[in-house]
Amino acid sequence: MKTYRYVGLLMIISGATLWGISGPMIQWLFQNSSLTSGKFLVVRLLLAGIITLAILYFTKKNIFGVWKHPRQWIQLIIFGVLGMLGAQYAFIETIHVSTAVTAVLFQFLGPILITIYVAIQTKKMPTVIQLLAVVAALVGTFFLITNGSVENIVLSKKAIILGLLTTLGFTFYTLHPASLIKEWGTIVIIGWGMLIGGIVLFIYNQDFSVMHLAHTLTFNTLSMLLLVIISGTLSFILYIGSLKYLSATETSLLSSIEPLVAAVVSIVWLNESFGIYQLIGGFFITATVVFLSIPSKGARKK
Repeated sequence: MKTYRYVGLLMIISGATLWGISGPMIQWLFQNSSLTSGKFLVVRLLLAGIITLAILYFTKKNIFGVWKHPRQWIQLIIFGVLGMLGAQYAFIETIHVSTAVTAVLFQFLGPILITIYVAIQTKKMPTVIQLLAVVAALVGTFFLITNGSVENIVLSKKAIILGLLTTLGFTFYTLHPASLIKEWGTIVIIGWGMLIGGIVLFIYNQDFSVMHLAHTLTFNTLSMLLLVIISGTLSFILYIGSLKYLSATETSLLSSIEPLVAAVVSIVWLNESFGIYQLIGGFFITATVVFLSIPSKGARKK
């Protein structure tokens, strides 16, 4: 029991770190190329989905079984369009119109909705540890995004709307695929989710052209695009895979290190400023991980 918990903790922390790093990478890509959010996501989702499913197929995994059950493939399509594509598109667009740190912080508001949903579903109040984690995370994200003053929040109406959609998308893709993952496995569901999302976006983006994309990218931007695809795919697999070992509340709250990672990388690499209150925010976000790493009394007894 303890070993499984540690595996889950390692998976979510690794996945959150990769996702935190990918935000500044995407921001750099937009700053150094003419890629739009839609074209970027078409490439990212299609390539990641095809590669993931191809690896599973050649390792003799059953990747088509889910399509034999109407109720499950309907769930899968909903996950691919609203969960995978919806969350990523809102996230990427938020980066495009603001910054990587802002996008990650809006995403992190999702755990609040998840905690409320789980509490209502189970008809149980969150534990003291979970409540402390929520408080620490909220305080941390407030300081991180405002540097101690609400007046420092300067977001356009579009950024706020896209940010809120990112929050909803994050909540949905955390909760919706749980039964599918239990039946078919994490990587199968993630692979199909990415491929479905990529196909839908490709159909929507009728002006998408591989030739135009090839002329747009340089060696550096192409390399960055591939790194973003790899890191983003791994982060999704690790994040949702951790749901096998941890509760949805724990998994979503442990992802609180994402804004901290994104902020640190943005400072070191993209030369963004970082104030004393933001450092305090980073401390509180780290405290969230510490709180949720402590097993509850029930888990210790088991």
